[in-house]
Amino acid sequence: MKTSVDSSGSDAATARRSDGGNPPQFLRLLWPALLLVLTGCATASLRFTSFKDPFFPERRAVSFPHCDYRTGPTGDIFVTARLSDEQDGHKQTQYLSMHVFWKPKPGKTWAESSTTDAILRYVVCDESGALVYTGTGFAYPKQTFGGGLEIRIESARLRLESANGELEDRLGDMRLTGTLVPRRDPTATAHLEREAELAAAR
Repeated sequence: MKTSVDSSGSDAATARRSDGGNPPQFLRLLWPALLLVLTGCATASLRFTSFKDPFFPERRAVSFPHCDYRTGPTGDIFVTARLSDEQDGHKQTQYLSMHVFWKPKPGKTWAESSTTDAILRYVVCDESGALVYTGTGFAYPKQTFGGGLEIRIESARLRLESANGELEDRLGDMRLTGTLVPRRDPTATAHLEREAELAAAR
């Protein structure tokens, strides 16, 4: 009588040994996305339209690599974003701060509310001085995959509030739209808020 031997088990074990214990290919491909969910993606992509010259509006896109948020005791959202780069051979730093007022609705969380009013503050500074723009707009917060937060800004309007030093105002009256994907980090948000306040007071 011949006895058949099922070699599938030994073949699988051999394959695992030869693979060195590495995870399957689909897990290796999925890992970057899992890492993004676990660590968060703190960015802000905004579009400014300057009406300094009302006949020739100037548009520019700005991406903030640092963007954090915290929540207040009543559910309000406080977001601060920062960008440092070179402008005309000088280091320039920009801060965008936004206070999103939560309008509670029965059965909904703060991340599921509908159109919400927001106050915005935009600070541009370098060694020569600082410009502070303030205004209001509409913010649409929502939860993303993995429990993150995304805030869409629409119809925001900002105007120059104060100018310190010799930094030239090149924006004037402007409109702002875009999307914020902040990271929940109350401590980092407080540090950015403090930085923005000190920069505005130059």
